[in-house]
Parts: sequence; structure tokens; C-alpha cells
Amino acid sequence: MNSLKLGCIACTEAKLSVAPYGPAKGRQTKIGELTHMDLWGKYDVASIHRNQYYLLLIDDAARYITVEFLKTKDQAAQKIKNYMTYLKAWSKTPCAIWADRGTEFVNENLQNWCQSQGIELQVTAPYSPSQNGVTKRMNHTLVELARAMLTATDLPEFLWEPAVAHVAYLRNMSFTKPRVNVMPYQLWHGIKPNVLHLCEFGAPVWVLLQGQRVQRKMLPKSQRRAYVGYDKGSKSIKYYNAATRNVLTSRNYCFLSRAEPSPPEKIGINPDAPLQGEQDPPCKGEQEDGTHNATPENSPDNPRKRKAQTNIDPREPRRTRGVCKDYRYLHDPFPDKKEASMLCVTKEQVFTVIPSDDCHSLKEV
Repeated sequence: MNSLKLGCIACTEAKLSVAPYGPAKGRQTKIGELTHMDLWGKYDVASIHRNQYYLLLIDDAARYITVEFLKTKDQAAQKIKNYMTYLKAWSKTPCAIWADRGTEFVNENLQNWCQSQGIELQVTAPYSPSQNGVTKRMNHTLVELARAMLTATDLPEFLWEPAVAHVAYLRNMSFTKPRVNVMPYQLWHGIKPNVLHLCEFGAPVWVLLQGQRVQRKMLPKSQRRAYVGYDKGSKSIKYYNAATRNVLTSRNYCFLSRAEPSPPEKIGINPDAPLQGEQDPPCKGEQEDGTHNATPENSPDNPRKRKAQTNIDPREPRRTRGVCKDYRYLHDPFPDKKEASMLCVTKEQVFTVIPSDDCHSLKEV
């Protein structure tokens, strides 16, 4: 039952809420005609280039992203003028700008310039940020990815500017929901992007030392740095030098590939091994039913047993693989009196041993 009464002022004042926005309507625009804009900031920590804001510009047709970093809000108007001039230089026709009601967009300077250029400035309703949802959602994406990259690489917080720029560069080479079969970079430039140069943010890179930074001849020619972006114009990389706290550019660099993990060890399979539940094959001397042979190992008829040797002189050393010393005669070298009368010990002089000598070791002799 609907409790609202037609024309009830009290119910209207008590129950009025925000109206739903409804589904988004598709726009049939050409590249460069409509641009979504939003300003992000002020961030508490200034970037490495002393910036605290960035201006996000998204083309409605291609969803191509452009990011401009600012030190103050009043620089936004000049960045917008530069962007519109860039579109005209590349044979694109800017017709409208879609932004919120911030003072960086709604000001006399920018409004007069848009009127002189024939560009319509469209703004959202007050307190309705969802009407500018294209840039709001993209801001959420850029900030989250930049935060994740800084956390994963353990780089300082003031490198958020190159992190956001790198995320925007990657998003232009990725597929989006409004344009499933084509990338924004391909629609904007008319060619497919080359992704061979892409590398992980914060990856270690070795940069050649040049100019005044060249070291002596016996010192290394390159040093390790952190990769923070790609400079498309000069086809070089941007790297962070922690010693000088600067972001520099170089085209003489080298990325080292990570060591591939060793393959898992092969598991040997014996095809003759018994399956689970089967009995093991009988051992030597054992029958298939598990009983042993009737011939014991101690029996003389057992072929495995070595035959006993006869006529062995106990004074001769035992022969195995070679002649071994008989350690039994080390402390008693004269077991027999007859043998003692024939033996002698030679060192530097010769001493004759007679049977009457009572010697039981070499030291006594």
C-alpha cells in the first residue's frame, strides 16, 4: 500500500531522495569530438616533479587516455587549451567538453576561449559526480594500479607521478569494455601498438654511464637503476636514480631476464614392479609358494657356499685382491725358536738375534 498521498507536502519533505541515474546511453561520436575531463588532487605528498594534481582527459569515441600533471589548479585551463589545439593539429574536430562544475572548468577565461573556438562546455548537475562516471571510474583504476605498483616494488611514495603515467600508457594498449575488439591506441593512431618494449614497473635495469658520469676505465660502465616508464618520442626509457633522486632518460640500457625455474625431476617408473595387492617375486633360494629350498646354505651341496680351503699355512698372509699384511706377527715376530735363529733386523747396523734372547717386540729387538 502506497502511503504517499498526492500533493502531500509533509511526505514530500520527509521522503524525497536522490533520483536514480538509469542506464547509460550510447553516444555516436567521432574521435576527438567529445572529451571527458576531471581533475584529481590535491595529493598530500608532492611528486618528484613537485606536482600535486593531474588532469585526466578521455576521448569518448576511442577511450584514449591523456594525463597532464599540474602544480596548481589554475594551470588546468591552459592544459585544456593545449589539448584542443593538439586535436586540431591532427585533423580532429573538437566539439564539446564534458566536466563537472569545478572552478578549474567553470571560469571566465576557459568559457570565453571555448566560445571563440566553437567548443561547447557541458557540465554535470550540482552534487552529481556519477554523471561524469567515465573519468571517475578511470581515476579509480589509475590510482589503484599505481598504488599496487609502488607497493610491489617498494619504491618511494613521491614516484606516484611516473606510476600513474605508466598505468595510463598501458591502459591505452589494453582492450576496454566499450571497445571490445580494438584497443584505444589503435583507434587513436590508426595502427596496432608494438608491445615488445613493455616492461614491469620498477624492474631492475642497467643503464650505460655517459657524459660526466663516466667512471674510470677499470670501474663498471653501467649501473643498476629502477625502470619507471617509457618515452615514446625518443624511444628510450625513464629510470629512477636513487642516489640523486631524479628521473632520467636513456636509450642505452639492458634488462636482464630472470632465471627460469628448474624443471621438476623425472619420476622413474619400473614397469616390472608388482601392482598394489600383488606378491613380490620370490627371492633367491625361495620358491614361489613362499617356502625356502630344502638345501640349506650351510650344506656342502649348496653351490652358493665357498668351498673350504685345505693345506693353508697360518704364517702366510691371506690373499684376497692383493697381499695383505699379517698383523698377528707385528708384536711377536719370532713365534718359533728355530725361525728366530735365522732372522735378523737391519737398520744402520746388523744385529744378530740368538735363541737365548727373550724378545717379544720390534722395540725390544
